[in-house]
Amino acid sequence: LRLGHCRSPSRRELEISTCDFRFGMAPAANGGTGGDSNLVAIELWRLPDDFFSLEPEDQWKAFDQIMVPAKKSAGPRPHCKLTLAEDATVCAFFLVILGLPLLIPGLAIYLAATGSPFLKWFVTAVVVLAVHPIPRYKASHRRNRMGVLLAKYFTLTVFIDRRQPGLERAGKPDVDRDPPRQPLVALACPHGVLNFGAIVWVYFSRWVCGRDQYTPGASVVQWVPGLRYLVAPLGVVPVDRKSLKRCLQEEPKIMDSEGKPSSTRDLRLGGMIGIVPDGIAGIFKSKPGQDILFIGKKRGLMRICCEEGALVMGAWFAGTADHFHILVDPFGVMEWISRKMQVSLFLFVGRFCLPIPRRVAVSLCSYTVQA
Repeated sequence: LRLGHCRSPSRRELEISTCDFRFGMAPAANGGTGGDSNLVAIELWRLPDDFFSLEPEDQWKAFDQIMVPAKKSAGPRPHCKLTLAEDATVCAFFLVILGLPLLIPGLAIYLAATGSPFLKWFVTAVVVLAVHPIPRYKASHRRNRMGVLLAKYFTLTVFIDRRQPGLERAGKPDVDRDPPRQPLVALACPHGVLNFGAIVWVYFSRWVCGRDQYTPGASVVQWVPGLRYLVAPLGVVPVDRKSLKRCLQEEPKIMDSEGKPSSTRDLRLGGMIGIVPDGIAGIFKSKPGQDILFIGKKRGLMRICCEEGALVMGAWFAGTADHFHILVDPFGVMEWISRKMQVSLFLFVGRFCLPIPRRVAVSLCSYTVQA
């Protein structure tokens, strides 16, 4: 771990070698502890395809089967095997959600420049894709098979230390019956093009923390054709002080009308947010093979955490930077424009030189503290 300075004196650069995390922990072979028994690996990629359609008690049984002791590993974790149909489904999903935002501007310019009679139909189609209703905060957005397929595609493993506050009962039914009472703020690092590990985490946070999270983000993404389908499960809320405090102060619905713990099939929003702290800077500084975290001078989020007495979970998703290669201009013009517009404008390539992330295993390593 190295702490240094980047070109801008107003920011600090934290560089953490990706391989340090991917070499650091892995499931113990043959059930051996291989080290501290408090360190647990939750292998989300091993969940059954029909996980979200199972009865709640069967879901907890499935979760119990994917939790194994963790130990040090001599090499990086390989990605798990997918069937051809599973791989094709996920690739098609990414072509839609990430390909459309890249395709639409270029195609619009071409049709306008050539005077094509199809331009008006193209514009109509784009408007429909941008504004057709998508219900907000629906359980069906998070409780669906795509979450399991994405966990498999990225071979997502969550490493937890049961000695950390709020994680003593992670992955067990007790955490759902009586979740931690303090608000929880999950910091997902690094940003990369997209932190896919953090996106997959949203589908399963209920089984780890006993709650479903809100995700502060730019509201404009909810109107971007293609991309809006990706953010639908995230429960996007505005990134302002009032909204963040409202989300943390909201009481999650732990009991149903019959006085029983609410079903895992329903969302339990309130008292938890997940946010990527390095924002636009984290996108443009992302480099394959090296995870970089940029932290600015603003400390508003930490003030809110202290005011609300929140548990702060610093989560590092090792492997995030390897999913795409970002194409940036040498003069930083696109980054400057992105900062001014508060919307990320950049190009990237991945698997098959398409907007499909490479299959690199993602490891979530976290550390939780009381604000």
